[in-house]
Amino acid sequence: MRKNAASWIIKILFVVIIIVFIFFYGFSDLRKAGSGSVLAKVGGRKIYLNEYLTAYKNTVQLYRTLYKDQLSDEMIEKLGLKQKVLEDLIDREVLLQEAERQNVRVAPESVRAAITTMPAFQENGVFSQRLYQRTLSHVGITEADFEKDKERELVLKMLQDMLFNAVTVSEQEVRDLFTLQNEKVLIDYVVFSPDRQTESITVSDEDLRTYYEKNKESFQEPEKARVQYVLFDPHDFEPRVEVTDAEIQEYYQSETDRFSLPHQVRARHLLLKVEKGASPEQEQKVREKALQLRARIAQGEDFATLAQKFSEDTASAPKGGDLGYFKKGDMVKPFEQVAFSLKAGEVSEPVRTPFGFHIIRVEDIKEARVQPLDEVRETIRAEIRKEKAQELAQQEAKRAYNRLFKSKNLEEYARDSGMKLLTTDFFAYGQGPEDTPDNEVFSREAFGLEPGDLSAALALGQKYALIKLLEKKPSAIPELSQVRETVRARVEKEKRTEQARTSAQTALASLRNGTITWDGLVRDKGLEVKSAEIRRAGDYIAGLGTLPQLKEEVFSLSVEQPFPASVYQTDQGSVVVKFKERQTADPAQFEKQASALRQSLIRSKQRELFDQFLNTLKTKTEIWVDTKRFAGV
Repeated sequence: MRKNAASWIIKILFVVIIIVFIFFYGFSDLRKAGSGSVLAKVGGRKIYLNEYLTAYKNTVQLYRTLYKDQLSDEMIEKLGLKQKVLEDLIDREVLLQEAERQNVRVAPESVRAAITTMPAFQENGVFSQRLYQRTLSHVGITEADFEKDKERELVLKMLQDMLFNAVTVSEQEVRDLFTLQNEKVLIDYVVFSPDRQTESITVSDEDLRTYYEKNKESFQEPEKARVQYVLFDPHDFEPRVEVTDAEIQEYYQSETDRFSLPHQVRARHLLLKVEKGASPEQEQKVREKALQLRARIAQGEDFATLAQKFSEDTASAPKGGDLGYFKKGDMVKPFEQVAFSLKAGEVSEPVRTPFGFHIIRVEDIKEARVQPLDEVRETIRAEIRKEKAQELAQQEAKRAYNRLFKSKNLEEYARDSGMKLLTTDFFAYGQGPEDTPDNEVFSREAFGLEPGDLSAALALGQKYALIKLLEKKPSAIPELSQVRETVRARVEKEKRTEQARTSAQTALASLRNGTITWDGLVRDKGLEVKSAEIRRAGDYIAGLGTLPQLKEEVFSLSVEQPFPASVYQTDQGSVVVKFKERQTADPAQFEKQASALRQSLIRSKQRELFDQFLNTLKTKTEIWVDTKRFAGV
């Protein structure tokens, strides 16, 4: 019912740049000189180790958000994220240098306009300078840094558009893609899982040593750091803050838009859905049912009771169709126009929207108004107190740094000031005590220090900290004795996997020579039969993942020859496949799909063009990577 909120998730500017470069590759402070060890150089410009580490950790976090519990360490390794992040950082720098050579520029007013339209900095749909400053301060970014990065984003977008605007697609190309995408094969398959292998396994010391020597790099532990730090929490400074009536009045007057409440209605609705692609006759049938229900309401039947019984909006039906209060812009246009035209207690005729037919009853109306100062006084007082406390915390952190600039004696400062001195155990980058999935500035600062060094006042969200690096432990590969049980578990898994593969290969050979039937195999082995649909287009197969060999072979199978020559390996185990049915494209569906297919082709050609463009630039650019340092990351 409600419009989908504008997604904050990354908009892919380029095929090779998966993560939006502002929010997932760090801000301008990472690109400034003196930001730690140099990992790579692109045309003379440096990419720092800390910049890479921040980008890598944020990329992994993004993938974890997208794939949830499916993203294992093994999957991260298979995806090649470590190398990919470095390549993306290099690609971005190559593009920025090309934009500079082509004199691609963005006017300051365009940068400002782009920022003011970002929902993160708006209140009630209006840009708030105070919210903008508060948000940047919360994540420890200056306005100048953020605006410079936004400028870079817009520059890259302009460079992209210069390439993409030249791409065209022919009618025949669209028809060819239609045929490709709509041809598919249906299969059944069974999985021989390593976990279900019952034969005993022996793991010798020699097995352990052989596996360890062959795979010792996979056990490499990252560089670690141990620090002392003092935390300046604004909450601890709030008792020292006084807020005057004049300050409250000034705040209220400067944020009038924030306290303006829009015109709202509270409504119920009863929805009868119309499926996409429904015929006029089917739509009319739904409309007639809606008219019958509208007549029952007019005759006095309770709206909420009818909504509970007949409404097909599963979210609101249990509540009698109650949608709560909403403002203009929250609902699709046809629904909104009718809802805001009704008086409290009135019921609409059936209203057609993309979802189907709605009957709407308005329960209450709240007119637009500005909240008076007395109504929001304490809210404002609390916000000013928090802002002042944060300023005090920042000032105290800076004073402490100035005092300790020479001595760097955090213990003495903590003792004299009554502040708590915190000491960590060794931690890896991204696992610092004040790190979060979205902000690893604590680690970034700590790993950029040398033993005995003291950081400047560091913003950690709304808190501040002084960090002293006590010692670093370099990246190292542990001895076999230290990881013996982990090695044993991996060797056992390998042997179980090989057992499963052998069982699957034996079964497949029996199926192909006719000594056993599919049903007999399933019964005798106690296997679960699953089904999958494989299209010529795309790489991913639901339930199986990416299996290029299967995609290549399955379209040569038939009812007469239902079994391929190979067993296929997946994360689940060894898979045996049986052909079930082939389906070809339906020409009658072409017109319905043509527009979407055309756009898909355009995007594909744009990506191909961009890849060629980028690769050409990279061959002309001097690129250097500290491979030794990168191997130890």
